[in-house]
Amino acid sequence: MENSDRFHIPALFSRDFFAKGFTVVPNMLIEHSGRLGLEGVDLLVLLAVLYFQQTGRYELEIADFTKLLSAPERQVEESIEKMCVMGLLTEENKSLETTGMFEKIADIWADEKVRAEQQKHNTAIAVHLKTGGGKHLTPPLIKVINLFEREFGRALTPIEIDQISNWHYDQGYPDTLIKEALKRAVLRGILNMNYMDRILESWAKMNIRTTREVIQYEEKFQDKKKHKEKSHSADLGGVQEQDEKFKDIYLT
Repeated sequence: MENSDRFHIPALFSRDFFAKGFTVVPNMLIEHSGRLGLEGVDLLVLLAVLYFQQTGRYELEIADFTKLLSAPERQVEESIEKMCVMGLLTEENKSLETTGMFEKIADIWADEKVRAEQQKHNTAIAVHLKTGGGKHLTPPLIKVINLFEREFGRALTPIEIDQISNWHYDQGYPDTLIKEALKRAVLRGILNMNYMDRILESWAKMNIRTTREVIQYEEKFQDKKKHKEKSHSADLGGVQEQDEKFKDIYLT
């Protein structure tokens, strides 16, 4: 009889074990805990929050956490306050909402995806440039290409990358000047490689090689334009004055 009771203990334990259910914990929470700024006690508190939520308990007291985790009350309070400040938890009528935690995990996931895609694209650019003329890839050129892609809102085509490479290597335009030409194109709403090529070509004809020289040239151009408009206005004023002088003659 005694052996029979012992034989049933594992079965009884298994029944109770599975009857209690399981608390689902996102693996991404554990993987990104460092980037979220979480420490050991914070993870335990979050685990407790998920446990309470999944067992249907939402209105919680600090005592509920201390009893479950066997942790000091002050430590639990500090952890919850910290995570509320970080936006991971939100207190609403004694209930702790975890929406902020999932949003921040989603942001980290998206950031990692973007970085991975950017790295993949940079590698593809490097291969393309190296196999398309034996030109050495430089970090400034990669930054220029990335800037173009941000402004264009898409990945550049191999032809467009070759165009930038040609400006940089063959025609000798500094990367800062190429970015300045892009800036002018963006401000005018003309995202066109041919348009930027004409801008760079016009600067080259005027021996402009730096952004500072571009600004100086434009300032001189604007001053000259204002002076011309002022002179034109003065001439028109003189004509109007003469018209007023002989106005009566033309009316009689």
